[in-house]
Parts: sequence; structure tokens; C-alpha cells
Amino acid sequence: MLTLSGYIKKIVKALKHEDADQLRDCLTINPANNAGEARADFAEPNDFDLYPVPEKFRPVVKCHLKVMTSIYKYKSIDTAFTELNEMNSNLIRAAESQTNWINSPLMSSLSELIAVYKVRQQKYPEDVSSYQFQDMEIDSFEGGSGNGPKTSALEQLSITVNKGFKLSLNDKNLVLSQSKRNDIYFFLSNLIKIYFKMNKLELAKSVEKAVKGTRFELPPMNAKSANKKHLVVYLYYSSLLSLDDGDFTAAESKLDKAMDLMRYYSQKCARQTNQILLILLPLKLHNKNQVINSPEFWKEHPELQLVYRDNLLYSVIHGDIAKFEDCIKKYEVVFLKNHLYLLVLSLKQQCYLRLVKKTATIYRELCTDPSQAHIVPFSAFQVAFEFSKYGTSEKEQDVDDRVFGYAQEEIECILAGLIAKGKIKGYLSNINCCAVLSKTVAFPK
Repeated sequence: MLTLSGYIKKIVKALKHEDADQLRDCLTINPANNAGEARADFAEPNDFDLYPVPEKFRPVVKCHLKVMTSIYKYKSIDTAFTELNEMNSNLIRAAESQTNWINSPLMSSLSELIAVYKVRQQKYPEDVSSYQFQDMEIDSFEGGSGNGPKTSALEQLSITVNKGFKLSLNDKNLVLSQSKRNDIYFFLSNLIKIYFKMNKLELAKSVEKAVKGTRFELPPMNAKSANKKHLVVYLYYSSLLSLDDGDFTAAESKLDKAMDLMRYYSQKCARQTNQILLILLPLKLHNKNQVINSPEFWKEHPELQLVYRDNLLYSVIHGDIAKFEDCIKKYEVVFLKNHLYLLVLSLKQQCYLRLVKKTATIYRELCTDPSQAHIVPFSAFQVAFEFSKYGTSEKEQDVDDRVFGYAQEEIECILAGLIAKGKIKGYLSNINCCAVLSKTVAFPK
């Protein structure tokens, strides 16, 4: 029968021999051999009971037994989260005096804390927007006590994970294999994900900046399988930060790396792949004018087919302004939630470019004087843009005096913008109301 003294001896032995597996079993909320209920029945240990345990780990043991009591005796998920959060904070403090063998039980305990938070959130959902979040950089803030502002469980979780992140990042051991930095991507991915959930994107940026600015060596991205899983999560959220900054090239690069890392997965993760492709597909179109034409691909991703192949990509490729604007309205919430709105709006320039190119091609075919085929009147573009946006509705057909839906000045602005970006070679003649396109390569790739 498991006793308090036997449990404490097991803790002491694990710490003495730096046995990560044994310490993990001593601190988990789901221990082997159904030991959870036995630990829940232990009397609260006193100083004499805890004397063999290193001083910094004594609060960890006390908190763990409180957690087990909350879970197995009182069945209180709310109390269990609070006690487990405190246990992790104490474990992080104790880990400062240990080498990186402590990473494994610490990451396991933090993972359980995150899992308990999710269960708690389902039972006691919090409206995160109603809370006043603190400055995560204030180390003295422990959250939720005294007369300070009300804090959420999510913020308490973020503070604890942030402590683990700092513990890992600030390890000064120069030998990476022996440093707590060897598992930095676990803390980084979880912390940046929590900050996104809190909508504290500036904090997410500061975390990313801290990692990039460290003078110590970090593990390579493909060093071990555990790193790959956490790196995919980090690269995904980091790409969202790049999207918000308008750095579409960096966003694409990060997601390409994420997709490459996912090739190492033993099992396909369809949901994760869809999340990445939701952002990567319009990035490829924007940055490199790349479009996937494989029917097999779209069959594997029916949700993406609906949003992209049948709507957004179709409208851009065919220069269909009406369909493009309808797509923006129809999927506005999807684009906003996934930080895609600015990127998608910027694709309107490509939609215009395709329409301009089609107009120039048709005009060249209809022009009776081949030597003048590269000089396209603004009115031709006005007709094309009007048709693309309004179609052939009865309202438009009844307009006989040719009051175009697009004014000449608007057409000039669109063409000037495309010329300035190098999408069109040529110039505009305001006096002659026409665009003079290059005779050789009017639309460089």
C-alpha cells in the first residue's frame, strides 16, 4: 500500500538520481497503478515529513498532493487548476537549480496544466475580453490576489508558461545538449498560442523578438521529432504576425517551413494542414502567382475548394471583380479570424491586372491597325471593368449615354498603380485618353 513516506522517498530518489521518468510519475495527475486516489488520501505533510526533500521542491510536493485531493476527492476542476498552476510555478523555481534533465517532467506538468485549463474552460467558460490583462513582463505579478483587477485563468496560465519560457531561454549553459534551451520550442509554441488567444499580439511579438535576439545557441529546427511538432505551431502563429505586418514574403517562408516539417509526421494531421493551407494558398498567389490546378488536391481539401478554387482564386484568375467582391463579403469572417483580410484585399490588384491583360488582348485582336494595337483607349478599360463588376443587368443596358460605372480617373489610378509596381510596362497619355503599352513585353511575369 502506497504511503506518504513511501511517496516522499520516491521523490527524493528521483531527484537524487535525476530520474526524469520517475519524477514525472511522482508529479502527474494521472499516476501509474491507480496511485492518484491513494495520494489524495495522504495527510498534509509537515516539515518533518518533508525534511529529506530538497528545500526548493517541498512546495512542489505540497501543491501536488493538494491537486490530487481536488481531483480525486472533491472533483473540483476549478480548484485543481489553481493548485496545479501553483505547483508548476513552484516547479519552475525549483528547476532553476537543476540541469536540463528537469525539462521532461516540467514540460509534462505544464502540458497537464494546459489540458486542465481546457477542461475548466469547457465547464466554466470565460469571456476573455471582459478581463483586464496585466503586463506579462512584470515578474512580481502573481495574478488574482488583493484588490487588483480581475484576472482570468488564461492569464494565470500565460504567466506560468512565460516563467517556463524564460527559464529555458535564459539558461546560460553553452553546451546546447545540456542546456534547458534544448526544449525552447515547447515553451515558445505554447506561449505564443496563449497570447494569440488573449489577443495580446504585442506580447507575442516580444516573445519572438526575445528568441531572435538571444546570443545563445538554439536547437536546429529538424533536430528532434518533438521540436518539429512545436515548431509547426510556432511557425503558424509567427506567420500570422507577419501577415498583420504586411510582410507576406516572410509569412510564406514560415509556412513553407511548417509544411516541410510536417512531412516528418508519422500520421497526417488534416486539420493542421488545412489551417496552414488556408493561409498559404493566397500567399502563393500573391507572392509568386502560383495556383494549384490538381483535382486530387481539391478533393482532399473540400473546404478550401469552396473558399478558394470556386471563389477567390477563380475571381482573381478570371479578372471577375463582381465575384471577387462577393467572395470578400461572403467569407469576411473567415478572412478576419485568420488574419487574411489585408492579404485578400491586396489580391484585388491581381484581379485588376488579369482584367487589364484580357482587355488589351481583346483590343489587339479587334484593332484594324496592327501598328496601333498597343495603344488602348481608357474607354476600352471602362467597358471591361463595368462589365466585370456589373455584368449585363437591365439597369446597365438601359444606360445609352455611356455613363460608365468606372470613371476615367479611377481607371487611370488603377493602371498607374499597376505600372508603378512593374506589373505593366508602358505609360498613360492623359491628353489622348489612352494607355500606351510596351510592344514587346507589356505584362512581365
